Amino acid sequence: MSKPHILLLDEHTNHLDMQSIDALPDALDEFTSGVVLVSHDSRLISRVCKDEEKSQIWVVDNGTVNTFPGTFEDYKDELQTEIRAEVDD
Repeated sequence: MSKPHILLLDEHTNHLDMQSIDALPDALDEFTSGVVLVSHDSRLISRVCKDEEKSQIWVVDNGTVNTFPGTFEDYKDELQTEIRAEVDD
């Protein structure tokens, strides 16, 4: 337990102050093993997933998990396109 090889973080920022949230990506960047991050905080995800070589984006939808083939910014753009299409219908 003193040297984990993976961290599982599920909505871990809910009770953190802004300084702690801002420090978290820097701390995770220094962690040399795996991290699974579940979050709705897009600013945090953008900072943690900025390096495509070191990160993957997994999208959970309707009981399935799929890897998104792009950056987090690409994912946000795709979501905005889908939302606009739904609103226009």
